[in-house]
Parts: sequence; C-alpha cells; structure tokens
Amino acid sequence: MKQAYINCLKKLRKFRKDLKVDKDIKRGKLYFTWIKDKTETIENEKNENYIYTNLIKHTLPKYVITQYTFNKSNKNVKSIIKANYTFKENKYTFNNMNISVEDTKKLMKYVLFKRGNVVWLDFGFNIGNEFGGMHPAVILKNFDKDLFVVPISSKKPTEYVRIEKNLEDGKIDTEECKKQKAKITEIIELEKINGFRKMLRWVRITRMKKVSILRVNFFGTIGTLDGKDMNSISNKICLEFGDNME
Repeated sequence: MKQAYINCLKKLRKFRKDLKVDKDIKRGKLYFTWIKDKTETIENEKNENYIYTNLIKHTLPKYVITQYTFNKSNKNVKSIIKANYTFKENKYTFNNMNISVEDTKKLMKYVLFKRGNVVWLDFGFNIGNEFGGMHPAVILKNFDKDLFVVPISSKKPTEYVRIEKNLEDGKIDTEECKKQKAKITEIIELEKINGFRKMLRWVRITRMKKVSILRVNFFGTIGTLDGKDMNSISNKICLEFGDNME
C-alpha cells in the first residue's frame, strides 16, 4: 500500500502543477491534503494504540485541568488526576508520560472529550454545500471511539447577513433584528469559547453528526462552552427536531 500511495502522490503533484486558476489551486491543495490525511487515517485505523499514543504525547501535556473541572470529576477520575498531574497555582498539569492506557481512556472520556468541550476536528473534503475541512466542534455525546458533535463556524450565516442588511437599510429596527434572529431555530450565536481566541462564532445544529475520534486534531486546543450556550443548543435541537423525534 505504501508504494501505491507514493505513486499516487507523484501523480497528484503533477495534477497540482497543472492548475492555473487561484480557486482551482486552493481546492487542489485541499484535495491533496485530504488524500494524505485520509490515507494516514486508514493506516492508523486498526492501530489500537494510535489514539492513546497521540493523546499522551500531544494532548495531555497541553491540556491544563482547572480546580473546577477536578471538583466536578468523580472519585475515580480524581485519583487518576492526582497520580498523573502536578497541582500548582490552582491547576493540574500533566507530568507522567508513562500513564496507563486505561487511565488515558478515562481521562479521554470524562475530562478531554466530555459533553460541552470544544475540539478541533477534520470533517474531510466537502462536496457542494457539505461542511468540510478543519473546524472546532462542540461535543454533545461521547461514544468512546466516536463523538457526536456539532461543528462551529466563524463565517456569519447568510440568514444573519440578510437580516442585518435590512437593519442597515432601515427596513427593521434593532428589536426586530433580534426577534428575527431568535426565530431561526437551527442557528446559535456564540460570543466566546473558553480557551479560544475571542470572536463571534456560530453553530448550525442541522450539521450535527457522529464522527470517529480519529478525526480529532490531537495537537489542537481544547476549549469549553458555558452552560448557557449548551442550554441554547439543547433547546434549539428540541425546537428544530422535536416534532420529528416523536
């Protein structure tokens, strides 16, 4: 498989060189990257230790556990944190590269990839209007080897752009602008993600999906959403899908 992959890369490099238009060059680069990442994912898919090796090497050393998170953890997880972290200045910092796989699994489920945490995920190469590429996503449920998530985008929804244009043109006032945005049940505006650069972002709940944990960027930042934002997401899921789920 490795030799076939190398031969494929040679052809793809020629394909990229033949692209002339800027849009095609950008898309060709994305496609090239997607092929590379997809091949690596397939090769690592059956390697049970791949996820845990990356977590121990890249994710755990970067992720600082706050006193609040520690206090909310169950007794078993607290024991794991105490055994593998150093407590200083009211936070826990990872200090044991020889942590067991079992302890890593528990930290992965109950600390790193728990509901409400935001992780970077590779959603793959998109077609048409599909959501693709590397984006942060908020975790709704952890299924051990899979995560149920909803992607987060920094691009303002077209619905909001239209409403704000009407406000700018004087067709509606500020109050009406807020009302019209609130009526859009599939979109939630996020003012901040704790641990991320502060900027407006949006969640479109119709993009919810179940993804393999292999899609996680183990080098990426892990953030959190406030409880009010998670409640907004839950409420709008009920509004958007409630009738269809009965």
